[in-house]
Amino acid sequence: MTNKVVGQTFQLKERVYKKAHTATKFSNERIYGYITEVIKEKNKIGRSFYYYWIEHEDTGKRSKHAQHRLAAAPLTPR
Repeated sequence: MTNKVVGQTFQLKERVYKKAHTATKFSNERIYGYITEVIKEKNKIGRSFYYYWIEHEDTGKRSKHAQHRLAAAPLTPR
């Protein structure tokens, strides 16, 4: 049984948050930001993976994350 190919999930300027990687009580701190760059990389067997550069809302810092660590975030009302 093979895994279903997902493809690119997010687009530029889309608001996302980084999902927690642990199940502790401190894991509810999320990092919200906007996608500034999409990178498609292939592994040694030729399967594509997507990585995204995120600009954090609160600090302006940039960081690179794999697609499976991100989730779509609704826009906040202004």
